[in-house]
Amino acid sequence: MIIGIGSDLSDIRRIQASLDRFGDRFRHRVFTELERTRSDRKADAAASYAKRFAAKEACAKALGTGMRRGVFWRDMGVVNMRSGQPTMQLTGGALKRLEEITPPV
Repeated sequence: MIIGIGSDLSDIRRIQASLDRFGDRFRHRVFTELERTRSDRKADAAASYAKRFAAKEACAKALGTGMRRGVFWRDMGVVNMRSGQPTMQLTGGALKRLEEITPPV
């Protein structure tokens, strides 16, 4: 069942500029601890952060809220399955919103 669809692109240069300008403040506000750990291990950390940022934007669109109604950046985390496939792990306001829009089984 498809509940919502979201799509987004992120310019790596823009994310790199935010990392350069705001550093840890940007990382800690937007990304989960797991995302920071995984991205900081990459040779091109900005590209990894940009992918995760785009996924979060797409998720917020699919939830129908954007970054409001109690949905915050760190409520949406990109986690990888054992196969490497990326998935979203929702907590806080993002999880609450998903539960609100998911029909009962």
